[in-house]
Amino acid sequence: MQRLMFVLSGEHPTLPAAEAVAAIQAEHRAFKIVEQLDQVLIAETKANPGSIASRLAMSRGICLHLCTSDATEEEMLSAVGSSDIVDLIPHGKSFAVHIKRVRRSAPSIDTLGLSKRLAELVVGEVEFKVDLAHPDVELLGVLTGERCVFGITAARVDRSQFIKRHPTSRPAFHPSTLPPAFARCMVNLARTSRRGTLLDPFCGVGGILLEGGLIGAKLVGIDIEREMIDGARRNLEAIGIKDFQLMVGDARKLPALEVDAIVTDPPYGRQATTGGARLEDLYKEALPSMAGVLKRRGYLCVTSPAELELEDIANGAGLRKIERHEQRVHRSLTRRIYVFRRKKG
Repeated sequence: MQRLMFVLSGEHPTLPAAEAVAAIQAEHRAFKIVEQLDQVLIAETKANPGSIASRLAMSRGICLHLCTSDATEEEMLSAVGSSDIVDLIPHGKSFAVHIKRVRRSAPSIDTLGLSKRLAELVVGEVEFKVDLAHPDVELLGVLTGERCVFGITAARVDRSQFIKRHPTSRPAFHPSTLPPAFARCMVNLARTSRRGTLLDPFCGVGGILLEGGLIGAKLVGIDIEREMIDGARRNLEAIGIKDFQLMVGDARKLPALEVDAIVTDPPYGRQATTGGARLEDLYKEALPSMAGVLKRRGYLCVTSPAELELEDIANGAGLRKIERHEQRVHRSLTRRIYVFRRKKG
């Protein structure tokens, strides 16, 4: 297995690393976490970096890990000098060295000066052409805490796509729609496979479905309001997604289905309506209904307000908690992001 270095966005304390791990699992690849640092995750896996990067929302890129050292200039030069970097730069290709700093890590290090010395070190081994603007190969060093992690960039995450897909730019808009990057992260947390069936039983105007469709999943969207279903159809068609099924229905009484993954953001915020149901009752009735259509060992990623505990409800519905994250939305709302897995029985 190769050793991959995920350069994480740092926009949330736990979600970026969890998404990277979930994306590997969604691609059905074995993995082993080697080390986790602030905004860097190193894992051994056979997963293809380009395939993983195309799914991710909360990472900046994936590198082939070269070495890790203490964040001193002497240690970093020694680590890179004794690594296999020369063997990884094809003959005749240009390269560049870039050093990034996480927050205020190693403030005494001159990143530009260090980049120049590292480039001179590599050129001293073999005659390579340095191209800082458009290199064929990038040696990336990330200063994180008291450590520096080096890798050869293998794939970049196009985070600009999520900005372009802002909910207000779609044919149908609703203020409760999740930001695209967060919706994609949830799709990955549910280990949604590229050809699997993804259900959102509170689909609204289709923000989660859209992100699932863009990675190749077959989509099933259900909402209690016809207006929402019509909006979801317009949004999916506008971006060219064709493999979807939409229907008016109640998440508490789902039709006969069998799906590989469920990703959903039930109505609990200021801009959402629960259709007259008490919020706790909505979850108590909807979670067993969702568990009933989820394939054995399938994953469910669901949000809730922080004051509502879902573990006991989910356990009673035959769902096992895999992970839980918290995210502050605004002063009066902190959401929880749960990942459950349907039990074997």
